[in-house]
Amino acid sequence: MRTPPPLPSALSGTSFTSAHARRAGVSASRLRARDLQHPFHGVHASRPPSDVIARCLAYLRVMPDYAFFSHQTAAALLGVPLPPGIADDHLHVSVSFPRTPPRGRGIIGHSLGSVEGFVVGDLPISEPAHVWCQLSGVLERDDLVAAGDFLVGARTRSPLVTDDDLAALAADLHRTKGARSRTWALQRIRFGADSRPESLLRLLLESLGLEGLHVNAPVTVSSGRLVLHPDLSVPQLRLAFEYEGDGHRVDQRQWYLDIERRELLEAEGWRVVRVTARDLFHERAGFVERLQRFVPNVDIERA
Repeated sequence: MRTPPPLPSALSGTSFTSAHARRAGVSASRLRARDLQHPFHGVHASRPPSDVIARCLAYLRVMPDYAFFSHQTAAALLGVPLPPGIADDHLHVSVSFPRTPPRGRGIIGHSLGSVEGFVVGDLPISEPAHVWCQLSGVLERDDLVAAGDFLVGARTRSPLVTDDDLAALAADLHRTKGARSRTWALQRIRFGADSRPESLLRLLLESLGLEGLHVNAPVTVSSGRLVLHPDLSVPQLRLAFEYEGDGHRVDQRQWYLDIERRELLEAEGWRVVRVTARDLFHERAGFVERLQRFVPNVDIERA
């Protein structure tokens, strides 16, 4: 098999359209060579896009005017945490009704009654409040809260939207898919969560009847010389919850810090409950039973 001729330098290592190829003197037969990828209709690349940003940049070459990346795609671009299995390799692209939504290989198009967006790094993305409302049609209620927690920000993460913004848009879209989930979630979104598991843990504890939960609130230790921020805490009970993802286990430095944090809190009379993915996602009943040692009146029947 003959080796295809090299692409012009302007097209090498990037994505390009058939029109760009023709202007660069590339023949139609060269575009059919096996060394080229075709992620979308009319788009060619010398290598497959490696992540969602690269796929969006490739599609941008043929993306319709007044269209925005939306739903799961926009969530990924904004960093919104999604549960496994929700994100897919398709790009979600939305336009305002009655415009015809884009179609084609690798694209899921939407024609929506309300679409607003902004540009981030050359990519047109739906506004964060719109993304949250779009996700209400595909996420379970707890994960919709976790998405909202991310968007309203945390101590070390600037907010992308306010609670009022979410509530106002949800009110405007009260007759659209996901309205009941949005109403339920809006009452539970809180500023401060650093991760999806932290949000889900809070919702679990609240569902068990545990009141007075604070999210990443400051706790002074070491005779006032140091301030810690437990993931969740109940100051009235001097009870702290720390969610420990796998990084806490494999990162030696983080492991040492976790031990020190626990000792500092316990020296101040706090009890620390360490929670893992196994507790939260796989053996929740066992975790709730263990929780009774710290909160005797926890309602197991709600678990």
